[in-house]
Amino acid sequence: MRYISISALVLSATLASAQTSPAPGQPESLFNPDFALVRSKVASALTSTGTCKFAPGGGSCPQNAPCCSGAGYCGSDPAFCADNCQATGSFAADSCWPLPMAVNLDDQFKDKSRIVNIKDFNGFPTTADWVVDRTPGTREHAVITDDDKLVLKLNRVEKHPETGGGIGATVHSSRWMKYGTIEARIKTASSMPGTVSSFIMISPISGDEIDFEIVGRDPSDVLTNFYYRVQPGHEVDHTNGMHSNVNLDTSLDYHTYRLDWTPTEMKWWFDGELKRTTLASQVVGKYPDTPMRIAFGIWDGGYGSNGTAEWAGQNTSYEPNDTREYQLSVDWVKITPMTPENATDPWPGAKYISQMQNGQNNGNSNGGIGNGGGSNGGGPIIAGDGGWMGDDNAATGLYSAGSAVVGGAVALATVLATVLLA
Repeated sequence: MRYISISALVLSATLASAQTSPAPGQPESLFNPDFALVRSKVASALTSTGTCKFAPGGGSCPQNAPCCSGAGYCGSDPAFCADNCQATGSFAADSCWPLPMAVNLDDQFKDKSRIVNIKDFNGFPTTADWVVDRTPGTREHAVITDDDKLVLKLNRVEKHPETGGGIGATVHSSRWMKYGTIEARIKTASSMPGTVSSFIMISPISGDEIDFEIVGRDPSDVLTNFYYRVQPGHEVDHTNGMHSNVNLDTSLDYHTYRLDWTPTEMKWWFDGELKRTTLASQVVGKYPDTPMRIAFGIWDGGYGSNGTAEWAGQNTSYEPNDTREYQLSVDWVKITPMTPENATDPWPGAKYISQMQNGQNNGNSNGGIGNGGGSNGGGPIIAGDGGWMGDDNAATGLYSAGSAVVGGAVALATVLATVLLA
């Protein structure tokens, strides 16, 4: 992706404390290295003819592993059939599960069990509120602390394999929202050039995104932004960013960030003060309008591409001797969907539960939930993860007649009980 330098075009009806800047911001789905990995896999999950990339024998997925995951593998559990499932490459148009939509959430981070690593997430939103995205390396970069804070960490104790910079964290909600309000009390990590702190809504499926971002180049500059249908390999519209000087260092204390998103307008608030309003009628043809997940992020922009590094502040410092750590802290978050999920039939519905019970991933009839992993000769695969964490050289290892199952499986009845009793 080449960086396009375009001066920020102010599209807001509310100019409170706003100022333009030559640095227009970056879509996290392409430039946050860990979001970008997911987005690139989703974009390439299908072949040029519209079939599932790693379907056994080519073509669309088979009936007993009907869902083409966002990484291009076939399976039957939520890692394949929910979130980023590709209907075009799946067995049938209705093989993919409906997205789990948001319920009202007021999270004070009192329960550490409500956050899980993506490798350990069984896909059911009743079992976790927050999912830690792919984080390279061996260290933990997102935790709920003993004093009830969600803390995301950026350090360079281990170097990021794609950028050579520090490794940060992104944490997304297990549910999706189409219109509503998100609000959080956050202390940013943007105390030095190069660090990027974010509170956003984002879809790796459509490429829609609505942002709060603060970069270490200027921790008093709160960037509000949005993107419509961002696609890898295509030019990015950088004209929607707006900078607001809040006249304080956002990394020194907690402040409240709120975003209202309706079919007709978006509003960004900082500490109860309206900073920006953008009407859908002002941006016809590029107004975000697809379901998105809520996410927090901290990442190293200083080691990004030239344009990204210029925006974030170049040469992120980890001195002395790569021991410095930056932390984004969240005190609480509230999610208020315009239309909360209120289905009487537990998600995803009896039809899809039966599909999972009778289907396969990695040669296992329980859908791969809780498996210890498998291999198809091309590299390690974590069964049930839809191909996100495995080696793409493993080809069809997530569903293959010759694939091996290693480790003990969690009984399907346990998962179903959790879902049905929640």
